[in-house]
Amino acid sequence: MVKVSKTNGAQDRVERCHRCGGLMVPDLVLEIGSVDWHCVSCGDRIDPVILGHRKQDRARAEAENQFVGHGKSRLN
Repeated sequence: MVKVSKTNGAQDRVERCHRCGGLMVPDLVLEIGSVDWHCVSCGDRIDPVILGHRKQDRARAEAENQFVGHGKSRLN
């Protein structure tokens, strides 16, 4: 995910890459009308689809840990 760290003012925000801590800049994608994030250091890209998949993966891992017993076997 994109980590947000605030600087001096309430409106001054610096977006940081979750992978390397580099600067994330917004990229407007006109074809689909969305705003993606691009790391200027490592090139990592974040878009709404990637964020949705990460949320699903996190929820699945939490369910496996809670109901199966710390990942000893996996849910289908």
